[in-house]
This record gives sequence, C-alpha cells and structure tokens, in this order.
Amino acid sequence: MSLNSINFMALSFGLLSVLFASPVIANEKEKTLSVHFNPGAVMQLIAPVTEAEKRPLRDKYFELGASTAREYGYTQHGVLVVEKTLIGTFSPNVFVVSQWPSLNAQKSFQSLPLFSEIKALRREAWEALKLYDYEVTKPTTLTFSTDKIYSVSLAWVNPKAPNNYYDFIDSFAKKAQALGGKVISITQDISLSDHNPYAVAPQQIVILEWNSANDIEAVLASSEYAAQLEKLKNGTVDFELHAVRPRV
Repeated sequence: MSLNSINFMALSFGLLSVLFASPVIANEKEKTLSVHFNPGAVMQLIAPVTEAEKRPLRDKYFELGASTAREYGYTQHGVLVVEKTLIGTFSPNVFVVSQWPSLNAQKSFQSLPLFSEIKALRREAWEALKLYDYEVTKPTTLTFSTDKIYSVSLAWVNPKAPNNYYDFIDSFAKKAQALGGKVISITQDISLSDHNPYAVAPQQIVILEWNSANDIEAVLASSEYAAQLEKLKNGTVDFELHAVRPRV
C-alpha cells in the first residue's frame, strides 16, 4: 500500500505544558505511550518554541484558560521531544498531542469572550506556537515506544510538482520499513492556528517509526538517496523533518 493511500491520522507529542494542562509526568516503568481518538474528535498537534524568561506569562495563560477548556472536554495526552531538526528552519521544542471531543466543543470554547484574551496571551507567552488540527474520521489509536525514534515530517506541497513529493515520502516510508520501522500515521486536510495570520497549513503530516536516529540520517546522507532528495526539493515549497522521541 502506498503511503499516500493510508487514511488515518496521527499527530506527535511534545514536552512542556503547552495549552491548558499540567506537564505530563514521566513514569519510568512505562515503555509505551498509547492514545485513542474516536471519530469526530479533533486531534490537535501543538508545536511551541519556548523561552525560559516567559514562564510567568505561560503560567498566567494556563491559569486563565485551563479549567474552562477542560469543561469543554479538552485533554492533553503526551509529548514527543524534538531531539533534532533534520530539515527545515522551524525547530520547536516539542510536539504535543491534545484532543477536543468534537469540533463543536472546540468551536464553543473559541466563541467564549474569554478566548480572545487567551489567544492574545499566546503571542506574549511563546516565541512561536503552531496548532495543527484534524477532525478524526475513524477510530485511531497511536502507540509510541520509548526505545524507538520517530520522524515527524510536515510538507507544503508544490502544486506544480506534487508527485515529486509523494514519490519521496513513499520512498522514505519504505526505507523506514526496510530498516525495521513502520508507518505510524499520515494526515491531510489540516487546519492551522499560528502567530502569523497569513500562515498556511501543510498539506501532509507523516510520522514514521525507526530503530535509531542514525538510521534516519544514514538514509538522508546516502548517495543512492540523492535523487529522492532532489524530488523532495522540487516537490515542496517548504518541508520540515524532525527526529523525536516520546516522553512517557
């Protein structure tokens, strides 16, 4: 099956308490992180860039919105720590996965008078904060292991050469599988909230499992893969690739 034909969704996890939730506490006895989403839920991937000196503003943000967001069903599940950004100029500290029970619940929260103040605080509390949303269409369970490494890629596809990108990502997934990894998820039809009101959402987010970060970098650096990287260059207007590891 081509990677592009897979129609389930997953998003990655991050490290700091990002929106309306306490930090996820690590449990050394646990080796896996498993999260389930029902159809109709809104899966939210959050990519922050934090600054230590802005912690008081983030505390104010959490205090302002946390309890109200939870009343509308908001839940934060876990984090994927960004160990290295391999491609791209945007490098978040983490990816955080959170969830709203439905699009209606999320929009009801966003329609509150309180939300305008909450949204304004985002710009003050984070250097950058990108929220990627996806409405889940089928039961989806994501499982991550702490003894594996994962790649999270975000692609803004070049409309003049889309097949070049899809050829690349299919090849990249096959390389992961040949090295003992697997496809964790692929998502499309994403919406984005960003400090920049003119920012556009990526056309695709893909998560792959690998045995080690060395495997990812070896594939990217191999001479046999140069042609695929050229397809990636021609097939996208922007692209991010991050090596991440779950924190349980």
